[in-house]
Amino acid sequence: MDALLPLHVPTESSDFMDIIICGGGEIGGSAASAMARRGDNVTVIDTSETRLSYLEEHYDIAKLQGNASSAETLRVAGASNADAVIAATGIDEVNLVCANVAASLGAGRTLARVNHSLYLNDDSDVDYARLFSVDRLFSPDRATARAIAARLRNPSALAVERFARGSIEMISFEVESNGKATGMKLRELEMPEGSRVVAIKREDRGRLPTADSRLKTGDQVTVVVDIDRIGELDGIFDAHQDRRRSIAIAGGSPSAVWVCRALQSHGDRISLFETNLPRAEELAAKLDWVSVIHADPTAPEVFEDQSISQADAFLALGEDHMNMLSSALACTNGVPLVMAMTHRPGLKPLMKQLGVSEVFSQRESVREDIIHFISDSPFERLNTIPGTPVELIRIRIGSRSSLTEMPLRSLGADAGMVIAAAEDDSDRGHVPGPDHVLTAGRHVLVACEQGREKEVRKLFDAS
Repeated sequence: MDALLPLHVPTESSDFMDIIICGGGEIGGSAASAMARRGDNVTVIDTSETRLSYLEEHYDIAKLQGNASSAETLRVAGASNADAVIAATGIDEVNLVCANVAASLGAGRTLARVNHSLYLNDDSDVDYARLFSVDRLFSPDRATARAIAARLRNPSALAVERFARGSIEMISFEVESNGKATGMKLRELEMPEGSRVVAIKREDRGRLPTADSRLKTGDQVTVVVDIDRIGELDGIFDAHQDRRRSIAIAGGSPSAVWVCRALQSHGDRISLFETNLPRAEELAAKLDWVSVIHADPTAPEVFEDQSISQADAFLALGEDHMNMLSSALACTNGVPLVMAMTHRPGLKPLMKQLGVSEVFSQRESVREDIIHFISDSPFERLNTIPGTPVELIRIRIGSRSSLTEMPLRSLGADAGMVIAAAEDDSDRGHVPGPDHVLTAGRHVLVACEQGREKEVRKLFDAS
């Protein structure tokens, strides 16, 4: 499988931002360093002078010692004129209050770190973000889990995940002889509403599709689809079949719980191994679609008894020492895809040497999420679809674009691009239909062939 290309942080705009970060610990410090490297004006608030001095010595940031949830401290830091205030301490309640106060002072955007899933439950009757006037709640555990789940689905899926906040997925299919699409042009194919083909790979050549693209057996088709429409794609490109994967997870960490939730809609067969009996019992009650097993996944006999070597993927999501041992065992036993999480990015090279396919760091995952959210760049290259020349671009629709206030069906077949997703009123994204009307000021996710970026920028007035 092709390697995931890194998310590109926009560097073309000279409009650097004024950012205040409350909390200079592992997460806040990582975000501060990344934004300072971008050229943003960063102020870090923390109660620890030692921590602040370290950040000031190593990065181009301003420091302010004080209580980040204090209105006076935030006022002195310049919250009223800040483009964004990011509350990243280790205490949920402090972060919520901090973001709320910053919003009341006039900060452009507010983000608050929360660790407890209570604040992130989409099924809850209480919208905590709205209640505390926070533009975005973020969790290091959930950010890491989403990155892992996206990597399991498709190497380019994370770009879509970040754009749509989990409401859209990118999935790859191989066209089979007994699928409905075989031999048909895309214009003839009855695709479910909320889905769109964004790339086709035939043998070693990939391309952007048009309405007249005819599908053949063996083609690799990449589709974006609203998450509640995934099941409707079954049987279109391949035969109706059980595509559920067998996934083994070592460690019952919060990130592991979020991974299980992210994969729930796919119906994958998930086995989660947890050595702590009370925690295993808690997870069994919470995750009723997961087989929770009280056992040590670093023990060779457990690997053999539970047939872990037969899994399609192995995820090491516990503490670093267990992750290294269990992932090494999985690699030795021939599991085809082994991924691990680490709290120490310095361990990544060593884990790669063990044969781990992909290593994820919480601080890196959440840092990319933060940068993606606060970035208001009119043009941002995100990723490429592996094996094709198709590039994913996040682009803001300018007021002078000829595409505004007209339905997508008016876009010619020779436009050299596919609009894969569009922002909506909920600040999430959806796959637009032919009658969708583009609105100036909003962002869209565009798939286009490399080398046509200038044409696309001109078309969207994204200068």
